[in-house]
Amino acid sequence: MSKGLRMFSDPEKKARRKELEEFFRILAIPIMLAMVNSAFFKMAMAAFAVKERAGVSLVRLSAGAQHIGANFGLPFGVMCLLAYLWGRPAYLYIKNPDDKLKAKIRRRLGNIYRDAFLMVLIAQAFSLALQAAGPGMLSGPECAAAAVSFLAQAALLVAYIDVHLSKQKKLMGALYTPEEMSRLKPGFSPPIYVKISTLIIGFAILPFALIYAAFLNRVPWDDFSGQLVFMLFLSSVLLLNGLGAIYNGIQLPLNGLIKKMRLVAAGDYVKTRIYFSDEVAHLKAGFNDMVDGLKEREELRDTFGKYLSIEIARELINNKKVNLGGEDIEAAVMFCDIRNFTTLSENMSASALVDFLNCYFHYITPPITENNGVINKFIGDAVMAIYTPYLGSADYAGDAIRAAAGMRRALAEFNASVKAPGRVEFGIGVHAGTLVAGNIGTASRLEYTFIGDTVNIASRLESKTKELNTDIIVSGPALERARASLGGSLKFEALGLAALKGKTLQVEIYKLLSVN
Repeated sequence: MSKGLRMFSDPEKKARRKELEEFFRILAIPIMLAMVNSAFFKMAMAAFAVKERAGVSLVRLSAGAQHIGANFGLPFGVMCLLAYLWGRPAYLYIKNPDDKLKAKIRRRLGNIYRDAFLMVLIAQAFSLALQAAGPGMLSGPECAAAAVSFLAQAALLVAYIDVHLSKQKKLMGALYTPEEMSRLKPGFSPPIYVKISTLIIGFAILPFALIYAAFLNRVPWDDFSGQLVFMLFLSSVLLLNGLGAIYNGIQLPLNGLIKKMRLVAAGDYVKTRIYFSDEVAHLKAGFNDMVDGLKEREELRDTFGKYLSIEIARELINNKKVNLGGEDIEAAVMFCDIRNFTTLSENMSASALVDFLNCYFHYITPPITENNGVINKFIGDAVMAIYTPYLGSADYAGDAIRAAAGMRRALAEFNASVKAPGRVEFGIGVHAGTLVAGNIGTASRLEYTFIGDTVNIASRLESKTKELNTDIIVSGPALERARASLGGSLKFEALGLAALKGKTLQVEIYKLLSVN
């Protein structure tokens, strides 16, 4: 006895029973089926003007002088046995939780409609077999009454199962992991139109058809009034129950899906829970697949943006420029390189060097993007940036020069932060002109880059800064394009014509003066 008390009071078993409570409620369906079977069979027999045979009743529910109720006969016992065998894995799971038992419960729920229809079919066949075993042959009206009863029970299954399944959130949470809850469940579910049609036929059309048959066969009112009242009462209750199933199983999930769609549109990639395998479940599964795709694209976009400018990526996507080739564009090019980097980094470990460069770029690159520039690439300790109307910089030369001045201030902040192993200095070269923008590489591996004389001159100007002992050099063509927008905000000193390595023509250059 003490062992039994311990089993009953085991908190873990109580918790598992609580989790499966919704599952056990479904197992009460034999009672409802017996009531519907008895009410519709009796009414059909009365409507067809056939006297019902006497049968063995396990339970008889009555009300009033006339029999208004249901006989729970041997078919009810068969149905209870089948329901117990169907739900037995849940009882075993409470005593001894096991993954195999959990998998069985999942399969039971996934195929609940199929299994329930089979159980009703078996119970109905057993009932007919009992009647056939009695005296006399089964008559046509008796077979028709059995068919009416089966149709009413089928309608009950749809209403009863749907209204219970739509409320099994706790049960599904116990059977599935959060990740599994977002995936479509295996199993069979009747189409929505079949469910609604069965509900209407079983509890709206069928009762009126039986009433019509009773009046057509001139059955005395007193012979079927009791059965009629009970049948209409059951039909009304089950119709309302069916409407609740439609609301909980279709309307509420769709409302939730609409809310989640709004969240996704706002950038919150939330998924929806999937309980079963009907059309709503397929719709939810499609929604979750869409969310996964959008999230993956967003992550790819974020990752892609760390290796390639978002402006360039957007331009490539919008104009679908994914083929080999290029085009001439007007642009300003900036090169920035750390002065004496080899000496600065020779005593640094690889990880310390990477940390140093990341910190350095964290300080000096924001002025580039803040002035409509696009970082084309990092080359060791150097950075190459592009300013062009093609990528959103209308005043491309002015933007490049303003960015260079901003980078000078940012470098001063970096040096003041004492995050470098010593004082860091850089050189910046800015040139404007025509260059080629396009995809370079092979058909299977492309790099979108900028090449041409303008790029080469900007690189040479950056190298010239060390020779001329200044940090920022701007070419004459770049300054000429920027004068109108710069006004007097920045001061320059002419350095004359400079011969650049690899160039036959000299380039007029200016240094950007420091502003106190």
